[in-house]
This record gives sequence, structure tokens and C-alpha cells, in this order.
Amino acid sequence: MKKTINHWINQVQKAFSNRRETNEVDFKIALSDNTDRLKEHINAFGNAENGGVFVFGVSKNFETTTDPLSQQEMITGAVSNLARDTQVPPLTVENFSVPLGGIEHLCLYIHPGSEAPVFLKDRSPLGGSGCFKRSGASTLPMPMSEIRERIARSRNFYFDETPIEGRQFDDLDLTKIEQNLRDFRAADGASSRNIGVLFENNVLTGDPGHYSITLAGWLVFAKDPQSYRQLRNAQIEFQQFRGTTREFPVKKMNITGSLPSQVEQAIDLLLQHVWVMPTIQGSRRVEIPSYDKTMLREVIANSVVHRDYSKMYQPVKIAIFTDRMEIENPGGLLPGLTTFNLIHKREWRNPSLAQLLEKFRIGEMDGQGIDRLYSATRRIKLPAPQFFDNHSSFKVVLSGPKNFDEFSPEEKRLSVLVMLILEDTVDNEGVRNAFDIDTLRASTLIKALVEDGVIRSTTRSRKYARYQLSEEYRQRVFG
Repeated sequence: MKKTINHWINQVQKAFSNRRETNEVDFKIALSDNTDRLKEHINAFGNAENGGVFVFGVSKNFETTTDPLSQQEMITGAVSNLARDTQVPPLTVENFSVPLGGIEHLCLYIHPGSEAPVFLKDRSPLGGSGCFKRSGASTLPMPMSEIRERIARSRNFYFDETPIEGRQFDDLDLTKIEQNLRDFRAADGASSRNIGVLFENNVLTGDPGHYSITLAGWLVFAKDPQSYRQLRNAQIEFQQFRGTTREFPVKKMNITGSLPSQVEQAIDLLLQHVWVMPTIQGSRRVEIPSYDKTMLREVIANSVVHRDYSKMYQPVKIAIFTDRMEIENPGGLLPGLTTFNLIHKREWRNPSLAQLLEKFRIGEMDGQGIDRLYSATRRIKLPAPQFFDNHSSFKVVLSGPKNFDEFSPEEKRLSVLVMLILEDTVDNEGVRNAFDIDTLRASTLIKALVEDGVIRSTTRSRKYARYQLSEEYRQRVFG
């Protein structure tokens, strides 16, 4: 999505003030003679969701030159030619200037590509260096898996629509289909009406005379989904450990069957092992699970829906330790998503699969799952869930019960961030209530977050001060 020049002026000034390059801003003292590397930088900005900006006349030590606009025409022409002639599709370049250190500096905005991904014209599309992306201040080759993902998404093709070859209508559990898909009648078998219902719900693909079962339909309705060799790892691996590391395993088992069955089996298993928390109900003290069935269903359903089914060398993994639970699925976040903006950006890797699981009432599948998970952990006063994306997998970590003094600094910071995402502003009283702590400890936490640049005060009064996300963190979450 193209951003306005005012947006980029703010981004450049902020990066210069912070003395730090970003995913979207690259400082250069002059135009490089290394044309091949410059093409890669241009390509990476073309593949970024919002594009990116080169700023000329600034060294890596953030020292500015005295006359950065003297070669404006030459630099703009050279970069524009490379963006037009070496990129597929061609990229648009827009120039503007920004005052830095009292001197106007040339900036070149590389617009995002009109199609995704953008390739380098003189390189093999899938040869390992055909596409690039930004990672912080670095320009890196895009992994093959991400290239394929972007190609599929740009053509409105989703992997869960892939046909399962060599499998027949009779391999499906017709009773389960009847229970969950309206207007389907198991007794009618492969009637034209039933076939139409399956096409409407993306269980079948092709045409009525020559159809195949989709990956989504197979995973949800097959009698034995793992009998298809390529999907033998379409399962959930459960492990329990004694302690906080994997050094002392206690239990391991594989959960197989259809995805709805796997989710329910995993929930039942976790409820047997999850921590309990004492609470008062009426006049009785009772112990209830720290994470209830609804919360567990949300996180496990998300893991099977968002996993990358083109990567079948690993199952979804659930591991429970004495202090935390980890749920990890193959496949990192989709392009454009980060662990910060995840709560506000909605992207489906497997939309047909999500729609079918919704028929089973397994999660709401409305893109609000992260919001509900955040809200639920706040209610039971546990640290907010932590998300980790390493590009090949995505992991959710749910903390075991602990009091405020046992929270790590990152858990404290994240929990306040979540409060601000959900409520926009907080004050001392809100922080006290969220953690069950006194005024002094709440003030100490707030002060640390202000000093770290995470939050800022919106009022002049110290006694009744309210706080909101700093501009930097607001951009990370909402930008």
C-alpha cells in the first residue's frame, strides 16, 4: 500500500533521530558503484508492503554531508532507471527532500510493486537470489517458501484448495459431513445435490463431472486423513516435560484423525495437565483450570488453521512445562504480518479450512482470536501470550500461574502493551488492578516503560496522568 510523502518525511526524521535504519528507511552517503547490490535494495523495497525510502547524504555513523542535493538529478535518474529496467514488474520512484541536521537531503521513495513478488529481471525467479526483502537494516534473499507463498497469494490461490489426487468420494465420512454441512444428505451418496453442497463449501474442486477432494475437505472430512502419504504429519504432537527445559520428558503422544477430532483430543489432554488456580465460588474454595476450554480451543484451532500444509515434515507441536505451554505450527507469519500488528491485521493462509472448522464450532474464525486470547489472560491476571516468528514456524507461549514479582521484564512490558492495544490509554490505577500490585510498584513499571520509549503521558498532571503508546510503538502495532 502506497504511503503519503508526509508519512515518509516523518519516518525518515524518526529513523535519523534514533540513529537507526529500519525495514523501510535506508541511509546512504552517496550512490553506490555496486549496481548489482543497489538492484537488490530496490527489489527489497518493491517487495515491502509499503515500499521504502533511500536517504542520500547520510553516513552509516549518521553524519551528514554539506551539499547532499548537488547530485540530485544524477542519483534520481540512476535509481529510476534501475527500478524500471531491472525489476519485474517495473517499480516507480518518487523523489522528495527532508531537512536533517538543518540541511535538505534527497530521498527516493520506491513504491511497492503492482504485483507480488517483484523479481530481478536478470536472475532465475526461483534460483535463490531472484527476490529480496528487508529485515531491519539488512537486505536479504527471500526464502523460496516465501516466494511461492507470495506467488500463490497474488493469484488468489490458497494451498488448502489443492486437489488430493487418487482419493474418492467414498473416502469421506458422509455422516460427519451431514452433521456439519447444511443440505447434505448422507443417504443420498454422490447425488448431484450433495456434490453441489461440497463444491459450495470447497470440499471438492474441479468440475462436477471430474472433481477432486480439496486439501481442506480431506483434512476435515476424510475417514483417515493420514492415510494420504503426503499428509502423514498432519497431526498434533503432544509432549509433557518435568521442569522448564526438554531435559526430562514425561509423556509423548501423537494425536491423529480429522482436524476437528485432533483439536478436541488436544483440548481434553491439556485440561488433564494444565495448571489449576484456586478461586472462591460462593462460600467454597475450588480449583479451576488456568486456561479454560474456550481459550485452549482458540489457540489450538489457530495453530492447525494457520499452519503451512506445504511443509509436511513436522506436525503441530504442543509442549507443556512446569512454567509454560508452547504451541508451535510449521510456517511463519504471512508477508505483511508481524508479532506486533498481528492483533489488527487479518490474513488467512487457509481460508477454506477456516470456514469448514467454523462449521464444527471450533473457534469463531472471525480474525478476533488474538484479541480474545489477550482479554482472557488479562481476566485471569497471567502474563500476556508471547508470539515468536522465525519464518519457518510460529510459536505461541502461554505462561503458567505466577505473581507480579515473578514476571520477566518482557512479560511486564508486553502485558502493558496489550492493555494499551485493547483500551487505548491506561493510568496507575489500571496497572495496579491488572497486576494486583500497589501504587509504588505500578509507578515504577510505568516510569520504566516511559524511559524505554514504549509509552508516553497524555496529561500534564502527574497525579492523574494517563498514558498511551509512543509513536514508535503505535506505528509497530497499527502502522
